Amino acid sequence: MEPLVIVLLIAVGIGAGFVQRVSGFGLCIFSMLFLPLFLPSHTTAVAISGLFSCSISAYNAIRYRKHIPFKTVAPQIISSLMVIPFAVYFSVWVPQTVFKILLGIVLIILSIYFLFFNGKQQIKATVRNGIFSGALGGALGGLFSTGGPPVVLYITHAVKDNIAYFAALQFYFAVTDIYATAMRAFNGVITKNILFYAAIGFGGCLIGDFIGKFVFDKLNAKTLKYVIYIGMIISGIIMII
Repeated sequence: MEPLVIVLLIAVGIGAGFVQRVSGFGLCIFSMLFLPLFLPSHTTAVAISGLFSCSISAYNAIRYRKHIPFKTVAPQIISSLMVIPFAVYFSVWVPQTVFKILLGIVLIILSIYFLFFNGKQQIKATVRNGIFSGALGGALGGLFSTGGPPVVLYITHAVKDNIAYFAALQFYFAVTDIYATAMRAFNGVITKNILFYAAIGFGGCLIGDFIGKFVFDKLNAKTLKYVIYIGMIISGIIMII
Protein backbone atom coordinates (compact mmCIF):
# COMPACT_ATOMS: atom_id res chain seq x y z
CA MET A 1 0.00 0.00 0.00
CA GLU A 2 1.30 3.45 -0.91
CA PRO A 3 2.05 5.80 2.01
CA LEU A 4 -0.28 8.43 0.50
CA VAL A 5 -3.22 6.01 0.60
CA ILE A 6 -2.52 5.30 4.29
CA VAL A 7 -2.47 9.02 5.07
CA LEU A 8 -5.69 9.59 3.12
CA LEU A 9 -7.47 6.69 4.85
CA ILE A 10 -6.54 8.05 8.27
CA ALA A 11 -7.57 11.58 7.29
CA VAL A 12 -10.95 10.43 5.98
CA GLY A 13 -11.42 8.32 9.10
CA ILE A 14 -10.75 11.32 11.35
CA GLY A 15 -13.25 13.47 9.46
CA ALA A 16 -15.87 10.73 9.39
CA GLY A 17 -15.53 9.92 13.10
CA PHE A 18 -15.71 13.61 13.96
CA VAL A 19 -18.89 14.15 11.93
CA GLN A 20 -20.52 11.05 13.45
CA ARG A 21 -19.80 12.19 17.00
CA VAL A 22 -21.02 15.73 16.42
CA SER A 23 -24.27 14.97 14.56
CA GLY A 24 -24.98 11.32 15.42
CA PHE A 25 -24.78 10.27 11.77
CA GLY A 26 -23.02 11.21 8.54
CA LEU A 27 -19.94 9.01 8.87
CA CYS A 28 -20.67 7.09 5.69
CA ILE A 29 -21.84 10.16 3.79
CA PHE A 30 -18.59 11.94 4.64
CA SER A 31 -16.37 8.97 3.87
CA MET A 32 -18.15 8.31 0.55
CA LEU A 33 -17.29 11.83 -0.56
CA PHE A 34 -13.61 10.94 -0.57
CA LEU A 35 -12.97 7.19 -0.55
CA PRO A 36 -14.08 6.66 -4.19
CA LEU A 37 -11.50 9.24 -5.28
CA PHE A 38 -8.45 7.13 -4.38
CA LEU A 39 -9.66 3.54 -3.88
CA PRO A 40 -9.78 0.94 -6.70
CA SER A 41 -13.59 0.82 -7.05
CA HIS A 42 -16.82 2.19 -5.63
CA THR A 43 -17.71 -1.25 -4.31
CA THR A 44 -14.48 -1.21 -2.30
CA ALA A 45 -15.28 2.29 -1.02
CA VAL A 46 -18.78 1.24 0.08
CA ALA A 47 -17.42 -1.84 1.86
CA ILE A 48 -14.77 0.15 3.75
CA SER A 49 -17.25 2.87 4.62
CA GLY A 50 -19.60 0.22 6.01
CA LEU A 51 -16.79 -1.25 8.10
CA PHE A 52 -16.00 2.21 9.46
CA SER A 53 -19.63 2.68 10.43
CA CYS A 54 -20.27 -0.70 12.05
CA SER A 55 -17.05 -0.40 14.08
CA ILE A 56 -17.49 3.12 15.45
CA SER A 57 -21.27 2.69 15.87
CA ALA A 58 -20.82 -0.54 17.84
CA TYR A 59 -18.24 1.23 19.98
CA ASN A 60 -20.66 4.09 20.76
CA ALA A 61 -23.71 1.80 21.12
CA ILE A 62 -21.91 -0.11 23.85
CA ARG A 63 -20.92 3.13 25.57
CA TYR A 64 -24.51 4.46 25.50
CA ARG A 65 -26.34 1.14 25.79
CA LYS A 66 -28.37 2.27 28.85
CA HIS A 67 -29.99 5.04 26.79
CA ILE A 68 -31.03 3.01 23.72
CA PRO A 69 -34.83 3.16 23.09
CA PHE A 70 -35.07 -0.42 21.81
CA LYS A 71 -38.83 -0.40 21.16
CA THR A 72 -38.54 2.74 19.02
CA VAL A 73 -35.69 1.54 16.82
CA ALA A 74 -36.75 -2.13 16.54
CA PRO A 75 -39.17 -1.70 13.55
CA GLN A 76 -36.47 0.17 11.61
CA ILE A 77 -33.87 -2.49 12.24
CA ILE A 78 -36.17 -5.38 11.30
CA SER A 79 -37.25 -3.82 7.98
CA SER A 80 -33.66 -2.82 7.17
CA LEU A 81 -32.39 -6.34 7.72
CA MET A 82 -35.01 -7.64 5.29
CA VAL A 83 -34.00 -5.21 2.52
CA ILE A 84 -30.21 -5.10 2.89
CA PRO A 85 -29.41 -8.52 1.28
CA PHE A 86 -31.17 -7.51 -1.97
CA ALA A 87 -29.48 -4.09 -2.03
CA VAL A 88 -26.03 -5.59 -1.44
CA TYR A 89 -26.57 -8.22 -4.12
CA PHE A 90 -27.59 -5.52 -6.60
CA SER A 91 -24.57 -3.35 -5.72
CA VAL A 92 -22.19 -6.23 -6.40
CA TRP A 93 -23.46 -6.96 -9.89
CA VAL A 94 -24.29 -3.50 -11.22
CA PRO A 95 -21.57 -2.10 -13.56
CA GLN A 96 -19.20 0.36 -11.87
CA THR A 97 -20.04 3.14 -14.34
CA VAL A 98 -23.74 2.83 -13.56
CA PHE A 99 -23.04 2.51 -9.85
CA LYS A 100 -20.98 5.71 -9.92
CA ILE A 101 -23.80 7.65 -11.56
CA LEU A 102 -26.40 6.25 -9.13
CA LEU A 103 -24.23 7.19 -6.16
CA GLY A 104 -23.80 10.71 -7.55
CA ILE A 105 -27.57 11.11 -7.93
CA VAL A 106 -28.20 9.83 -4.39
CA LEU A 107 -25.63 12.22 -2.91
CA ILE A 108 -27.21 15.19 -4.71
CA ILE A 109 -30.78 14.27 -3.70
CA LEU A 110 -29.83 13.72 -0.06
CA SER A 111 -27.86 16.96 0.16
CA ILE A 112 -30.65 19.03 -1.43
CA TYR A 113 -33.15 17.53 0.97
CA PHE A 114 -31.06 18.32 4.05
CA LEU A 115 -30.19 21.81 2.81
CA PHE A 116 -33.74 22.94 2.08
CA PHE A 117 -36.31 20.56 3.57
CA ASN A 118 -34.88 18.94 6.69
CA GLY A 119 -36.86 19.83 9.81
CA LYS A 120 -39.90 21.07 7.88
CA GLN A 121 -41.73 17.75 7.88
CA GLN A 122 -43.48 16.28 10.90
CA ILE A 123 -43.16 12.49 10.97
CA LYS A 124 -45.40 10.60 13.39
CA ALA A 125 -43.58 7.99 15.45
CA THR A 126 -45.70 5.05 14.30
CA VAL A 127 -44.64 1.47 13.66
CA ARG A 128 -45.58 1.86 9.98
CA ASN A 129 -43.36 4.92 9.55
CA GLY A 130 -40.57 3.15 11.41
CA ILE A 131 -40.79 0.17 9.07
CA PHE A 132 -40.84 2.39 5.97
CA SER A 133 -37.89 4.54 7.06
CA GLY A 134 -35.93 1.44 8.02
CA ALA A 135 -36.57 -0.23 4.66
CA LEU A 136 -35.48 2.90 2.79
CA GLY A 137 -32.43 3.22 5.01
CA GLY A 138 -31.59 -0.44 4.40
CA ALA A 139 -31.81 0.04 0.63
CA LEU A 140 -29.55 3.10 0.67
CA GLY A 141 -27.19 1.48 3.17
CA GLY A 142 -26.87 -1.75 1.22
CA LEU A 143 -26.31 0.06 -2.06
CA PHE A 144 -24.19 3.06 -1.08
CA SER A 145 -23.53 2.84 2.68
CA THR A 146 -25.56 6.06 3.07
CA GLY A 147 -28.66 4.77 4.85
CA GLY A 148 -28.71 7.37 7.62
CA PRO A 149 -31.01 10.18 6.37
CA PRO A 150 -34.41 8.41 6.38
CA VAL A 151 -33.59 6.77 9.72
CA VAL A 152 -32.49 10.08 11.24
CA LEU A 153 -35.68 11.77 9.99
CA TYR A 154 -37.83 9.26 11.87
CA ILE A 155 -35.79 9.06 15.08
CA THR A 156 -35.63 12.86 15.31
CA HIS A 157 -39.42 12.91 15.75
CA ALA A 158 -39.68 9.68 17.74
CA VAL A 159 -37.08 10.50 20.41
CA LYS A 160 -36.89 13.85 22.18
CA ASP A 161 -33.90 13.26 24.46
CA ASN A 162 -30.54 14.06 22.82
CA ILE A 163 -28.70 11.16 24.45
CA ALA A 164 -31.45 8.71 23.48
CA TYR A 165 -31.33 10.10 19.91
CA PHE A 166 -27.58 9.52 19.67
CA ALA A 167 -27.81 6.07 21.30
CA ALA A 168 -30.67 4.98 19.00
CA LEU A 169 -28.75 5.94 15.87
CA GLN A 170 -25.57 4.23 16.99
CA PHE A 171 -27.45 1.04 17.80
CA TYR A 172 -29.26 1.08 14.45
CA PHE A 173 -26.05 1.63 12.48
CA ALA A 174 -24.17 -0.99 14.49
CA VAL A 175 -26.73 -3.73 13.84
CA THR A 176 -27.51 -2.92 10.20
CA ASP A 177 -23.93 -2.19 9.11
CA ILE A 178 -22.59 -5.36 10.73
CA TYR A 179 -25.32 -7.26 8.89
CA ALA A 180 -24.58 -5.48 5.60
CA THR A 181 -20.88 -6.24 6.01
CA ALA A 182 -21.71 -9.92 6.55
CA MET A 183 -23.78 -9.85 3.34
CA ARG A 184 -20.90 -8.27 1.44
CA ALA A 185 -18.54 -10.93 2.81
CA PHE A 186 -21.01 -13.60 1.66
CA ASN A 187 -20.97 -12.07 -1.82
CA GLY A 188 -17.16 -12.03 -1.91
CA VAL A 189 -16.73 -8.26 -1.53
CA ILE A 190 -14.81 -8.27 1.78
CA THR A 191 -11.18 -9.19 1.14
CA LYS A 192 -8.01 -9.09 3.23
CA ASN A 193 -7.01 -5.82 1.56
CA ILE A 194 -10.36 -4.22 2.40
CA LEU A 195 -10.07 -5.34 6.03
CA PHE A 196 -6.56 -3.88 6.15
CA TYR A 197 -7.72 -0.58 4.62
CA ALA A 198 -10.63 -0.41 7.06
CA ALA A 199 -8.43 -1.13 10.09
CA ILE A 200 -6.15 1.78 9.20
CA GLY A 201 -9.08 4.14 8.62
CA PHE A 202 -10.81 3.04 11.82
CA GLY A 203 -7.86 4.34 13.80
CA GLY A 204 -8.64 7.72 12.30
CA CYS A 205 -12.33 7.29 13.18
CA LEU A 206 -11.43 6.85 16.86
CA ILE A 207 -9.33 10.01 16.76
CA GLY A 208 -12.18 11.93 15.12
CA ASP A 209 -14.67 10.59 17.66
CA PHE A 210 -12.40 11.68 20.52
CA ILE A 211 -12.00 15.19 19.09
CA GLY A 212 -15.72 15.49 18.37
CA LYS A 213 -16.58 14.65 21.97
CA PHE A 214 -14.60 17.60 23.30
CA VAL A 215 -15.59 20.22 20.71
CA PHE A 216 -19.27 19.25 20.46
CA ASP A 217 -20.52 22.03 22.75
CA LYS A 218 -18.41 24.74 21.11
CA LEU A 219 -18.85 23.81 17.45
CA ASN A 220 -21.52 25.25 15.21
CA ALA A 221 -22.89 21.90 14.05
CA LYS A 222 -25.35 23.55 11.66
CA THR A 223 -22.53 25.22 9.71
CA LEU A 224 -20.58 21.96 9.61
CA LYS A 225 -23.59 20.15 8.14
CA TYR A 226 -24.05 22.79 5.45
CA VAL A 227 -20.41 22.42 4.41
CA ILE A 228 -20.84 18.64 4.17
CA TYR A 229 -24.05 18.90 2.11
CA ILE A 230 -22.50 21.34 -0.36
CA GLY A 231 -19.56 19.00 -0.67
CA MET A 232 -22.01 16.17 -1.38
CA ILE A 233 -23.53 18.14 -4.26
CA ILE A 234 -20.13 18.88 -5.79
CA SER A 235 -18.99 15.28 -5.37
CA GLY A 236 -22.25 13.95 -6.85
CA ILE A 237 -21.94 16.18 -9.91
CA ILE A 238 -18.35 15.07 -10.45
CA MET A 239 -19.38 11.40 -10.23
CA ILE A 240 -22.20 11.84 -12.74
CA ILE A 241 -20.02 13.75 -15.22
